[in-house]
Amino acid sequence: MKGLCRLFLAMFLLSISGQPVLADFDSALNAFRQQRYVEAATEFKKCDSAKANFYLSLMYGMGWGVVRNKKESVGFLRRAKKLELLETQQFALVASEK
Repeated sequence: MKGLCRLFLAMFLLSISGQPVLADFDSALNAFRQQRYVEAATEFKKCDSAKANFYLSLMYGMGWGVVRNKKESVGFLRRAKKLELLETQQFALVASEK
């Protein structure tokens, strides 16, 4: 029972903390899809999630809405991988507390 309460608490906190980030990511993704790259880059930078950093890496690599910069592109790609690993570890930790 204690583990189940922890799981629900963790999921609740993650859902609350992620709402503004999801809204920013959705607006950034919409801007990206409509080729409004300057706006998309600004919004993705607010998110700081694995997916947002992946898109920033792509944008810096291609020069879409930002000055093309290979070093920045690689930096965002590394950050995306690091954040993806952290997110995966957090979910694994919550699942293991059952």
